[in-house]
Amino acid sequence: MSADNATLLILANSGRALAESARRGGYRVTVLDGYCDQDTLAAADCWPVTQGFGNLEVEMFVEEMAALFPAKPEGVIYGAGLEESTPLLRRLSADFKLFGNDPSVLELLRRPRRYFSLLDRLEIPYPQVSFIPPYSAGAKRWLIKRAGSCGGQGVAYFDAAHSAADAACYYQRHMPGQAMSILFIADGGRHRTIGYNRLGMGASSRPAPFLYSGATGQASLSPAHRAKIELIVSRLVSELKLRGINSLDFVVADDGPFVIDLNPRPAATLELYEHMTGEGWIKHHIAACLGELPSLPLVGSAVIHGQQIVYSPRSFEMPREPAWQPWVKDRPLAGSRVVEGQPLCSLYAEGSSVEEVEIVLRQRQDEILRMLGVSLCQPHARKVAV
Repeated sequence: MSADNATLLILANSGRALAESARRGGYRVTVLDGYCDQDTLAAADCWPVTQGFGNLEVEMFVEEMAALFPAKPEGVIYGAGLEESTPLLRRLSADFKLFGNDPSVLELLRRPRRYFSLLDRLEIPYPQVSFIPPYSAGAKRWLIKRAGSCGGQGVAYFDAAHSAADAACYYQRHMPGQAMSILFIADGGRHRTIGYNRLGMGASSRPAPFLYSGATGQASLSPAHRAKIELIVSRLVSELKLRGINSLDFVVADDGPFVIDLNPRPAATLELYEHMTGEGWIKHHIAACLGELPSLPLVGSAVIHGQQIVYSPRSFEMPREPAWQPWVKDRPLAGSRVVEGQPLCSLYAEGSSVEEVEIVLRQRQDEILRMLGVSLCQPHARKVAV
């Protein structure tokens, strides 16, 4: 598909980064997401979906899309937030070209018994799982998780007061270690690694102790561990026919890497690698979905990029003219209401080491909170895109 004059429809909790990448590739973009912030409006037409995609009435939504697009867009790209919306994706795929994995992949991930059986068959290691509440376990030894959630929202420490609400919930032993991810692009049979990332979970709170708070790119990993992760990704790509840009979360423990989550769509860490291509990664995502892996060399650079999500420590009204710095993105509209625990904005930094980048990000978070006159405290979980 030629990008010239082509229109893309992007659906995601937060579609700003995907829209900016698509614009770099020459596409016109319409975004449906939960924020429609300043940066998204600068990159695309934007329509708010404030109640989440899982709460939409499918047929009514499709009718609204038909009215919004008298001439159909060239295709639809979905990001984080559609994990529980496979009926919507299937219905959209009947009228629009879906550039991404088949909804059946998302359906598999929503059924943990089937998913972990697949990992067993493929000999892919993961932390121990149980479908029976581990009442005899010690404090913070087990987690309760909801399959199909994103950004760490559906993960909490298990205690006797928790029980699985439905078949999408399960229990998993908490495995200490460094949380990481691999970002890769695939054509249904092969893959190429874009980069490894160190994940941050610094937005911890009682209801959401594993809420995603950002990442640093080009993370180091031992050759042995890297070889294991590359083999795991190869097996998943081959088995699930993964296409486009995906990511795999894992934890590096004393005895090696263990898989945590497969994210079968572009992840927030994609933005850490936009500097690698002048055309934006979404153009390559579309090509890979059509069977063509990018030919550009996927090599790292001396500069490490990092991002951090700032969660609002309290509810407040955004000042009319805040003095935003260029390293701030996902900026709320002036005068809008920011709710406690909601993602306030995203911060970006670069440097020569992971430690340097993380220090700069912490300093920038303090600067933003001081500028807005809000104090830092523990947030509650809300929508977040990863």
